Amino acid sequence: MNKIATFIEKFIIYALIGMMVIILILATIELGYYLVKNILNSNYLLIDLDNLMDLFGVFLLVLIGIELLDTIKVYLRRNVVHVEVVVLVAIIAIARKVVVLKIEQLSGELIMGIGVLVISLSVAYYLIKKSGLLVCDLNKKEENLEHEKEQGKDE
Repeated sequence: MNKIATFIEKFIIYALIGMMVIILILATIELGYYLVKNILNSNYLLIDLDNLMDLFGVFLLVLIGIELLDTIKVYLRRNVVHVEVVVLVAIIAIARKVVVLKIEQLSGELIMGIGVLVISLSVAYYLIKKSGLLVCDLNKKEENLEHEKEQGKDE
């Protein structure tokens, strides 16, 4: 039963990698097309602020996708989750959202909530870097759970 579950898990991971690669290729093509279109349609090869913000949003989206792809590949190779990368992806995602938001349309509570989220993620990233906890080894987690079960039986 464990071999079947492992096979299904690996199949899903490979499928996710394949889909993420397709998404990243399409998003990169879209970013390049959008950039060229905006440059050709603008005066003096300058892009207006709204289009520039859209470009930054798509760029950060591609960057998030690349980081997620890297996380999935590392998980597949070593069965570990890079905690640092996951928090970094969350920070980039929030930064992307902040870049594309129209501040004048938001309530004060929402802006404060975003600020608290940015500070919380930044503190988490700092603590991860400071503590040296860069990965969560799922193999060791399973070994620890099995060890705890064995100790519970002995008592």
